[in-house]
Amino acid sequence: MLAAAVAAFALIFVVRELGGAPGDGVSFLYVIPIILVALEYGPVAGVAAGLAGIVLFAVWDATTDNSVTVVAYLTRTVSFVVVGWLTGRMANRLRTAADQAATAARHFELSRDLLCTANLDGYLVELNGAWEELLGWSRAELTAKPFAEFVHPDDRERTARSAAALRAGDRPERLVNRYLTRDGGYRWIEWSSSFDSEQGLIYAAARDVTDRREAEQRVREAEERFRRSFEDSPTGMALVDARGGRILEVNEALVDLTGLSRDELVGSDSLQELVHVDDVGFVRDGLERLERGEISVMRLEFRLRGLAGQVRWIDFTASIVRGEDGEPLHRISQMQDIDARRRGEEQLRHLADHDTLSGLFNRRRFHEELVRELLAGGRGAVLLFDLDNFKAVNDTLGHAAGDAVIQRVGHALSARLRTSDVSARLGGDEFGVILRRVTAPEADSVAVELLDHVKGAIESEATGAGVSLSLGVAPFEGTGLEPDELLRAADAAMYQAKSRGGGAIARAT
Repeated sequence: MLAAAVAAFALIFVVRELGGAPGDGVSFLYVIPIILVALEYGPVAGVAAGLAGIVLFAVWDATTDNSVTVVAYLTRTVSFVVVGWLTGRMANRLRTAADQAATAARHFELSRDLLCTANLDGYLVELNGAWEELLGWSRAELTAKPFAEFVHPDDRERTARSAAALRAGDRPERLVNRYLTRDGGYRWIEWSSSFDSEQGLIYAAARDVTDRREAEQRVREAEERFRRSFEDSPTGMALVDARGGRILEVNEALVDLTGLSRDELVGSDSLQELVHVDDVGFVRDGLERLERGEISVMRLEFRLRGLAGQVRWIDFTASIVRGEDGEPLHRISQMQDIDARRRGEEQLRHLADHDTLSGLFNRRRFHEELVRELLAGGRGAVLLFDLDNFKAVNDTLGHAAGDAVIQRVGHALSARLRTSDVSARLGGDEFGVILRRVTAPEADSVAVELLDHVKGAIESEATGAGVSLSLGVAPFEGTGLEPDELLRAADAAMYQAKSRGGGAIARAT
């Protein structure tokens, strides 16, 4: 372009030289190279070209006989400079507009969003490549027929209403509809549109939200499944605020379990108002471990307080729902009534550990308690005794009387001994006692009291049978004896007392 401008200036010289005309006749030709430079290089170069033009004009004019006035020079200078400046400014603006249009076109084409324009006849006029990539149709196919034909039949009425509202200048509802793909499927499209009434065109930007819609649908289905399993579960369930411990929701099974209404349960403190006071401590400890993440599921059994102070044993399971930051949001608690089972477990355990006739521990449990006491390194004593002449009770008074005597012994031991002591019926008319935390003299003193107390308790049932007690005492404290050795020592002492004629006490040596 610069070379063309130089050539234009040279041509002007040739024309003027050949024509011999005065400067006024061809002065307008100077603007041609000025315009060329300004168009190519902008307003500054245009001004420079204008100044160069006036200089060249003056140089040529100096070689002629023409007389150009100062005013004419000033007029030409202003004209050349203004033309150069304005032309350069216009050229820059045209270039900027062209660049912007090219940039917009590139953005339009390269955008991952679905961009398009549509006319009032319902046809897509222009669209970018994202449409082809998403739907599989070519642009020619998408613009060949009304866009409504690509819309799912169930969505066409809503789409038409939205377009009509847009044309009327109203703000339409957010439109999400389904578009047909070339393979016969549908993709969910979310729209943002505006209407240009002057051009009669709808400008729209849309995006594929199929994955989001499907994810939302899965969430709704999961919530519904949870809702149904929560509400229909035969197990009492509660949704609890993990931070505050307040009940947010309960199902009908929990209402039945507690005897309280939903209104009474929802909003209440699940720990303080439902858990038996004696169980609150260990339940709270478990929930705190669960909240800290030390355990993923908490399961335990405790007593549930219900209507009018009713207490029931329940099997309790709890887990934590956490947020993205790992902080606890909700606790899902499940409660199953195990009251009957629990009380029947307790009965079985009692039967397994106790003698049914005397109500005392049996031999197995007595041995376990003795092993535990010796392992703990405690100080105490083992007492063994049996009833002298007990066979005479059964033979002369009958077995019912014999059973009554055994029961009397059990009641007497339970009444006389401390709760920390252990008493057991070892078999037949033989009984054992573990005295905890006593010295040997203290054990002797207790043995004397027991001898008199038990004898007095059974006299009414064994009148005339001559029943008495023979009692052996075996203290222990750092003796190094095994449980069986200690029992043999106490047994030997008992038979030593028996050898004295019965109704006596002997201590193992």
